[in-house]
Amino acid sequence: MTTYWTIEDLAKKLRVTTRTIRNYLKSGELTGHKVGGQWRFTQDDIRHLTGFENPITAFSEHSTDPDEFQESMLVLHIPLPAEESESEKLRNRLLEQYNEVYSGSNRKFYYEVLTSDHVRVVLTGSRKYVLNFGSWIETNAYPVAE
Repeated sequence: MTTYWTIEDLAKKLRVTTRTIRNYLKSGELTGHKVGGQWRFTQDDIRHLTGFENPITAFSEHSTDPDEFQESMLVLHIPLPAEESESEKLRNRLLEQYNEVYSGSNRKFYYEVLTSDHVRVVLTGSRKYVLNFGSWIETNAYPVAE
């Protein structure tokens, strides 16, 4: 099911005013759909505005481009801890681990908040990178099963 945001929702999500959103629409930087006279925006509309490329689409679109080729992809939906401070700690641990150990040429790491209780982590790159970092995430980011 597709989620749609209103101008007010999008302004809050992007931390800008509703006037700024309307200016983006007027300039063509933002596209959306009118439903019953009201603007509605999809995640793809937001990604286009912010320049955030959908890693899943990019992975398949660049499969034949030797300069952009990625051997492997791993997509994880990780449940967030209930406490906001714990969620921030999780994000910081993932970013720290990527920056200290796993960053490098032809390796990508995406972190996207899906809902208040889940994030999506996408890894693309060599099979070794994807499997090793994915294993680290599984060990360190998922709640311990009792």
